[in-house]
Amino acid sequence: MSKKLGHLAVSGRWDNWVAIIDVEKALLPENDATDHAVISRPRVTPDVDCDGDGIPETPASGQPVVVTVDQDGQFAYVVNHSGAATPAAAGQYQHGHPGLITVLDLDAALDPANDGTLGAVAAFMPTGRTGPVGAGLTPDGKTLLVNCGEAAGSEDGGNELTAIDIGTRQPICHIPLKENHLHPARAPSRHDSPHPSFGRYPNPTGLAISPLNGGTAFVGNGGFSDVSVIDIRAALAGDPAAELNRVAVETGPFGLAASRDGTLVAVAARESMSEAHEGSTISIIDVARAVAGGKDAEVARVHVGSDDRAERTRPFAVCFTPDGRHVVATCFRANTISLIDVRDAIAGRPSEVLRLHSRAPGGATPRPRGITMVGDRYAAIIGGAKTGSRSSIVWLLDLPAGRIVSTVTEVGNESYMLDSIPFRAAR
Repeated sequence: MSKKLGHLAVSGRWDNWVAIIDVEKALLPENDATDHAVISRPRVTPDVDCDGDGIPETPASGQPVVVTVDQDGQFAYVVNHSGAATPAAAGQYQHGHPGLITVLDLDAALDPANDGTLGAVAAFMPTGRTGPVGAGLTPDGKTLLVNCGEAAGSEDGGNELTAIDIGTRQPICHIPLKENHLHPARAPSRHDSPHPSFGRYPNPTGLAISPLNGGTAFVGNGGFSDVSVIDIRAALAGDPAAELNRVAVETGPFGLAASRDGTLVAVAARESMSEAHEGSTISIIDVARAVAGGKDAEVARVHVGSDDRAERTRPFAVCFTPDGRHVVATCFRANTISLIDVRDAIAGRPSEVLRLHSRAPGGATPRPRGITMVGDRYAAIIGGAKTGSRSSIVWLLDLPAGRIVSTVTEVGNESYMLDSIPFRAAR
C-alpha cells in the first residue's frame, strides 16, 4: 500500500493567508491548472486598528513568507515579515516592520470551515525584532529560531536571531551575529538594496538547521554574502562564542536547506545587497568542516539555470531529496528548475542532471521560488510573478519522470516558501 502524501502549507505573501493543498487531490488529472486541490485558505494575520478608534477591524498585511511545520504535523509556524502592519503601511514600505509568528493549528487549518477566518490560529508570537524571513525548529522541537533581517524602517540593519520557546510561545533570547570588522556598523542604510551603503550588517535571510553536534544553525547573511555557522546549544546558553564560522558563497544567499542526515547544507546565492549583482550558483557546505571552523567548508559551487556562465540566473531556493543524493534548485530570473547530483558536484564533475524551463498557466511569467519535498518522489515548487491576489501557483515535479505533472493555482500573491504537512490517519 502506497504511503499517503499528505498536504502542503503555502505562504500567501501579499495575500494574508496560508493555502492548504491536498496533494493526492492535486495529482488527479482533472484538477491540473485549477485550485480544486486547495481545501482551505486560513488567515494568519491579526485584525488591527486602521481608523484610530481603538477597535481592531482590518486584517493586517503580515506578508506571510515562510511556513515551518513541526515533525508531528500538529502546528505550522508562519513568519509574517511585516507582522501586524496595516495594509497601507506595508504597501507603502514592505520592510522594517516588527515581526510576528503565527501558530497555525493544522487540524483546524485542514477544516474548510476555517477558510478565510482566524479559526485555525492558535497564537501570535511577536519576535521582538523587525523584518523576519527565515525560521527553523531546533532538533528537539522545543525552540523556534527566527532571523531578524532588518532594522526599524529599513531594509538594512538586521544582526540577530530570535529564539522563541515553543511551550510558552515567548521569546527567550536574541542571538547576535558577528559584524563585519572591515566595514563597521554605524547605522542602518536608508536606501533600498542594492546600494553601496549595505554590507555593514549581516541582514540574515534563509536559515537551515542540522541536527549534528546537538544542533547547528546555518544562517544566510544577505548583507555579507556568507553563511554563519552557529552552535545552537551554546547560543541558547548565551555563549558569545556560539558563532563558530563564516562560510563565503558567491553572493547574498537566500534559500538554505539541510540534508536529512544533517551532513550537508545547500545555499542559493540570490543577489548582492551592496551592488547590482545577481547570483548564478548554489553552494554545498560540509557541516563537519564548517563546525570545525575550516575554510574548506564549501565543498561545491555549481552554476545553475543556464549554460552561459555569465548569465545571472538568480537562484532562489534549494531542497535536498530525502536520500541526500540530489538538490532541487530554483532560478527566479532564468525561470528554471534544476536537479543537481550532489556526489558529482562535490567531485567537481558536471552535476546539473535536469533543467526544466517552468511554465505558468496563460503564459504568465513563471518566477519559481520556494521548494519542499512531498514524500520521496515529488518536489513542490512555488511560482508565479506578483500580479495580484491568488496569482501564485504550485507545481508538483515528478523527479523520477523529470517533468511537472500538476499545477495548483490561486495559492497566494508572490508566495515565497512552503512546507509539507505529513499525513495523519486520525484528524
